Amino acid sequence: MARGRKCSREKLQERLLELQEAIEKQEENLNRLKAEKRECEKSIRSLETDELLELMARKNMTVDDVRSAIEGAETA
Repeated sequence: MARGRKCSREKLQERLLELQEAIEKQEENLNRLKAEKRECEKSIRSLETDELLELMARKNMTVDDVRSAIEGAETA
């Protein structure tokens, strides 16, 4: 009977190790995906900033002009 328990215990310990390893791999994968998400968001912000600067240049607007337009829109 003790042997059966030992076998079950060993199996449970092996399963526990497997689960711990699987959790670690998932956490690593999640961290990698989060980092990739941050990089993607950063690239989008950069593209949007470039678009805004290009529009400002075409309209001969300064940062102060844009700020005034935005502040004016807030009060309207």
